[in-house]
Amino acid sequence: MTRSQGKCIIKIRLIAKSRMADYRLSLKKVWGMKQQAYIKDGKLRVHFNQSDASSLIFDSFGAPLGNSIADFSALPEDFFRWTLERLRDIYLEAINNRGTREAVFVALKNEALESAQISLFFNIYLDAFVMFLVCLPHKKEAMQKLRDFLLEQGQNTGKERIQYADFTNASAWAVEVFTEDFIKRQTQLKEDLEFISGNNDDYTGLTPMQRLYMLSKQGRNYLSGEFKTVLSPDHIFLPGKDDAENVKSTLLQNKVDIVEMVEINSLDDLLRFELFHTLKAELPLRKCKHCGEFFIVRGRVDTEYCDRPKLDGSKPCSIIGATRNYWDSKADDPVHIEFQKAYKRNHSRQRVGKMTQTEFYEWSEEARKKRGECEAGTLSLEEFVEWLERGRVRRSRGNSVLDNHGHSQ
Repeated sequence: MTRSQGKCIIKIRLIAKSRMADYRLSLKKVWGMKQQAYIKDGKLRVHFNQSDASSLIFDSFGAPLGNSIADFSALPEDFFRWTLERLRDIYLEAINNRGTREAVFVALKNEALESAQISLFFNIYLDAFVMFLVCLPHKKEAMQKLRDFLLEQGQNTGKERIQYADFTNASAWAVEVFTEDFIKRQTQLKEDLEFISGNNDDYTGLTPMQRLYMLSKQGRNYLSGEFKTVLSPDHIFLPGKDDAENVKSTLLQNKVDIVEMVEINSLDDLLRFELFHTLKAELPLRKCKHCGEFFIVRGRVDTEYCDRPKLDGSKPCSIIGATRNYWDSKADDPVHIEFQKAYKRNHSRQRVGKMTQTEFYEWSEEARKKRGECEAGTLSLEEFVEWLERGRVRRSRGNSVLDNHGHSQ
């Protein structure tokens, strides 16, 4: 499976990691999910808290509002599992090569960044998985942090069966735990998006935001809890560059705005923050007619196909859908029908040797011109059909000509 991300819209910056000295991984600091999120210029932007080291890999993230949720809901399970398996392989290889903990982390970090440009929530899973692998020797603290991360906090993870010193089995177990959690969280999100987007006859007439409220009344907790709001610059001042002079210089260059941010303490906090603001901004949420996954409608309101880059490098649904719409529109077009009949007839003759490839090419070029004239109204349908039946094209060798039945004269 290729990891081609196409023209990805998210931006991730790797922390220069002067905090590699903090890499001893005081687990009281990592996995704290201490993030700050805010909306600016139609984008969700997230800063990972530096002082508490809530992320060992990522510094900041930005994507058009709503895209992260939609892309996370559409992420294939096999790609998620494959990525974690790949990280596990790199981890075991580094361990077997007796690499230092820092070398192990760097190898995992580089691989995680290769796969990170898909969804913010996928990135958080990658970050948590890398942290768990590196922190396996700290079994008690690592397990507590893992349980706090899971969708069903405190759920039985089967940890009693794990020998933490056996990195091969412990890392394989971790792949299963993270994948199972991803499936549960994604399934719940898809169910909620299905309800919010209006595919439920019992709540006809309710707006998407009203439907979100109904979900909260049913226990989904999208509108419960509190967010702590802070006023903060939208620029990250890295350690060593956050002194007064550097801050002043950056401000004078108009590179910084003071924005209202909310503190994020869990992945679910971030999900409900983005979903609420997506609905508040009245961004249409729709299912793609081709792949069946949710996407945010931008541009034309009648858009039916997503333009999400395919992980296998194939064409996005928007291109496939446009082609399908074109042919669907031609299904009952007599000009198109007559052209296709003649095209298939002559293509068949070319295949069995009654028409050369050059003759078929010349005929098809002329036939397309005639079709264009007919569609433009300069050639009647009857004249077009008559030409298809008795039209002639000069052969490329000799002076003989070929009628439309594939016979030379």
